Amino acid sequence: MKAGQLTGPRRLELVEIPEPTLQEGEALVRIEKISVCGSDLRPFAAVLPEEQYPLSPGRPTHECVGIVEESLCDEYNSGQRVIVFPYAQGGLRERIVVPPTGLVSLPDEGSLENWIICQPMGTVLYSVSRVGDVIGKNVVVLGQGAIGLSFTTFLSGMNPRELIAVDLEDYRLELSKRLGATRTINPRRDDVLEMVGELTGGEGADVVVEAAGEHETVRQSVVLAKKFGKVIWFGMTHDEYFAIDFQQIRDKDLTMIGTSSARAGTMPQYVKQVVHMVNQERVDPSLLVTHHMKIEEIQRALEMYEERSDGVIKVVMDF
Repeated sequence: MKAGQLTGPRRLELVEIPEPTLQEGEALVRIEKISVCGSDLRPFAAVLPEEQYPLSPGRPTHECVGIVEESLCDEYNSGQRVIVFPYAQGGLRERIVVPPTGLVSLPDEGSLENWIICQPMGTVLYSVSRVGDVIGKNVVVLGQGAIGLSFTTFLSGMNPRELIAVDLEDYRLELSKRLGATRTINPRRDDVLEMVGELTGGEGADVVVEAAGEHETVRQSVVLAKKFGKVIWFGMTHDEYFAIDFQQIRDKDLTMIGTSSARAGTMPQYVKQVVHMVNQERVDPSLLVTHHMKIEEIQRALEMYEERSDGVIKVVMDF
């Protein structure tokens, strides 16, 4: 069967690997679609010692949906549509074997290319649960890719005083307005600190969400927060070790929260909730899908996401 494999820095190829073996208590899923996540770029762009390549097949993709082909567990039956959590083995493979805890059921109706977006939106919903009450408060979201736009979607329904979206791309800021942002800032031409100061009466933001995964925006999240404010770190930086102003965190008495639903073990719970909300037409994931491609174009899809080219927000690929 086909699978993706990193054979060098920024080089991903499709290879043939053996079919997986189904064990009691597991389900065999045929992957129908995958999508690219910003965190996929970390292993894609990493420069490892030459002898470590090629990496194990299946990685780095982890956002995938498919159909259960065979089941040896009680929770799922053949023919069911599911979101798959491939975890360490990676989802960039034609078929995958997972336990029932690695699956979330999907309705029989609706496009799989929309349902797949429930997975990243679910990770965001978990982080939003850590934010707390924002009624009447000033909130800044740094980054308006698929993750930042999901934050904007959920936070806009929580009635903040201002919901300020920050991004380098105007097309993303335009969509953030449609999703509930009250103000937008483009750092290419705007002074972010000055504008947030003006919009918050000189106090700074009650809550700052870092959803870009850049060293600069992580540092900026601390600067933009008001005294006794709250900072949510979601984005994953390529290099985890860099300088940050600890004194400012301490002097402002900030609440710092780093979030990851996968590491918290809560991803299925929150993804199920997003599936429920989409099924009720309370959330529209299709707004985030900008590109539809074939799995043979996976190299280009990752490059496009890395370069933020061609108006990309979310790429969904057919396997």
